[in-house]
Amino acid sequence: MARRRHAQRMDRHRTPPDGAYLRRMAGICGVGLILVGAGWSTTVVIPCEAYDLVPVQARGPEAASDLRQRQIAFLHRLRQADPRYQTFDKAVLNEQNELGVILNRHVALDAVRPLLRTLLAQMAREFPRQDLTVMAYAPTQPPQPIGTARLNARTRKMTYTPAVPQ
Repeated sequence: MARRRHAQRMDRHRTPPDGAYLRRMAGICGVGLILVGAGWSTTVVIPCEAYDLVPVQARGPEAASDLRQRQIAFLHRLRQADPRYQTFDKAVLNEQNELGVILNRHVALDAVRPLLRTLLAQMAREFPRQDLTVMAYAPTQPPQPIGTARLNARTRKMTYTPAVPQ
């Protein structure tokens, strides 16, 4: 009887159900790593300004690869800081270090400006001496712009421009 109860708690691979969950998660993570290694982003692309690939390509493939690795690391730290998606639904960085974030619908509009300033400060540490931009979007289909924050690398001045209601 005890042997039968034990058998009911096993999955088809004769491992406890938690083992099946861990195997499934390992497979999903493996696919994610393959996509990241292939240069694909696991995030949904946010409609940002037009991308210009010339500055990254002009620096050479090693510099472009290093930049991409730092961008991926920055996005991972951003996601780790908000594991329950309470602030950001999605985030993406392009080659000019323009960060686009779709905010959670529970983020107050008056909290957007300080949030974007904080993100710019974090990005300035990760990508020094570069002009940076953070664009916030509402979680609608299609995403609607809320505001844009910019950092001028030469003057170190941060500016915030709210989106004009249409």
